[in-house]
Amino acid sequence: MTPIAASSAETCTVVSFAGNTSPEARAGDVPRILESRRFGRLEVFPDQVLTFSAGLLGFEELHEFCVVAPEALQPLTFLVSCDDPGVAFPVLPARTCLADYAPTIPPDAREAVEAQPGQPLEILAICAVAQDTLTLHANLRGPVLVNPLRRLGFQVVLHDSPYSLRHLLGAG
Repeated sequence: MTPIAASSAETCTVVSFAGNTSPEARAGDVPRILESRRFGRLEVFPDQVLTFSAGLLGFEELHEFCVVAPEALQPLTFLVSCDDPGVAFPVLPARTCLADYAPTIPPDAREAVEAQPGQPLEILAICAVAQDTLTLHANLRGPVLVNPLRRLGFQVVLHDSPYSLRHLLGAG
């Protein structure tokens, strides 16, 4: 996900999804201050918040997230909960994980992010480190859809999918 604009928090940026994020355009907008043990103090403006009406799997009570991009970990970014900044999910663009990743997105998932027919969406894969092998894996069976124009997100479960829940990253 390429940030349109960002605000800094030391070596992290919070991704913005609006076209005009100049100080003049944000005049009157008060940022939400998030205190995160992992990322420190984050100033999050309204144009930097993604709404997940259904939450994420296992975290259905959390509905607002921002994308934090630590410079040292690029292209890895983090979905940080604005409701509970202690909750953060490492994510990568799904095609970074698997170049020919092209899942069939169910119509109800596109509706959940208010996508227009043919409108491209950001597709992210939640990543995790396997504790037994300390290898990095991506969940390609439960991608996160983001409509950056509407600032809406939705995690879809791809039933009967050939994609893996634990796609090994960096294996070749």
